[in-house]
Amino acid sequence: MAFAVAAAVGWALFDLARRGLADRMGAWALVVWLTLGALPLVGASAVAAGDWRVTPGYWTPAVASVLLNVGANFGYFRAFQLSPISVTLPMLTFTPLFASLLGAAFLGEPLGPRATAGAALVVAGGLAVGLRQGGLRFEAGSAWMLAVAFLWSATLLLDKRALAFASPYLHAVVLNAGVALGGAGALVLAGGARRELASVRGNAGRLALAVAIGAAALVVQLLALRALPMGGIETLKRGVGGFSAVLLGRLLFAEPLTLRKVAGVALMTAGVALLLLDGGWVR
Repeated sequence: MAFAVAAAVGWALFDLARRGLADRMGAWALVVWLTLGALPLVGASAVAAGDWRVTPGYWTPAVASVLLNVGANFGYFRAFQLSPISVTLPMLTFTPLFASLLGAAFLGEPLGPRATAGAALVVAGGLAVGLRQGGLRFEAGSAWMLAVAFLWSATLLLDKRALAFASPYLHAVVLNAGVALGGAGALVLAGGARRELASVRGNAGRLALAVAIGAAALVVQLLALRALPMGGIETLKRGVGGFSAVLLGRLLFAEPLTLRKVAGVALMTAGVALLLLDGGWVR
C-alpha cells in the first residue's frame, strides 16, 4: 500500500511537472523531448532483461498504438495550454470508463450493474468538473483531455494485442521511439521544427526532472503491482491525481477551488472504483 500511495503521488507530481513545461514549450516539442528523454531508461531496461521477442502479428497493433499515442500526447499538452489543470487533468478519469466500453464493444466483455452505475458516476462527475460555469459546453482544455482519455483507452486494447506477439520491453522501446519520431514528423510538416525543438534550451533541467519523476513513478507502481491488484492502484492513482489537480491548481496557479470541482472529482473516483470492482480487479 505504501508503494501504491507513493506511485499515485509520483504520477500527480509528473503531471504537475508536465503542466509547468506546457507553459514554456510547444506541445509537439514536449512530445518529442519527453519521449526521447525516457528512451534511454526504457532501452536500458530492455537490455538488462535481454528479452527482444517479437513474432508475426505484432506490427499492426503496435504501429496503430504508436499513432494514437502521438495524438494523445499532443492533446495532453495542448489541453494544459488551453485550460486550468483543475478542469483538464480530472478528465483522465474517463480512461477506465472508455476502456470498459471498448472492451464490451470489441472484446465481448460485458458491463454488469456495478459497472453501469460506475459509468454514470464518472459521467456525472466529469460534467461537474469539465463544463463551463453556467453553460452546456466543455472547457476547451477539458474537451481535449476527454479526447486524450479516449485515445489512451484505445491504446490499451492495441497494446494488449501487441503484447501477445512481443516482449513488453521491446514494445516499450517501440512506443517511445515511435512517438518521438511521430512528434518530430508532425513538427516538420507544421514548419518551424528547428525553432520548436530549440525551446529545450533553458528547459533541459525541467525536462530531466520530469523524466526522472515519471520513471520513478513507474518503478514504484511496478513494485506495488507485485502485491496489489491493478484496479486498486488505478483507482488510487486517478483519485489522487484528480484531487491534487484541484488542490495544486489553487495553490500554484491561483485557480478557483469550488465545491463543484471537489464533488465532481469525488464522483468520478467512486465511479472508477465501481468500474474496476465490476471487472474483478479490486479485491
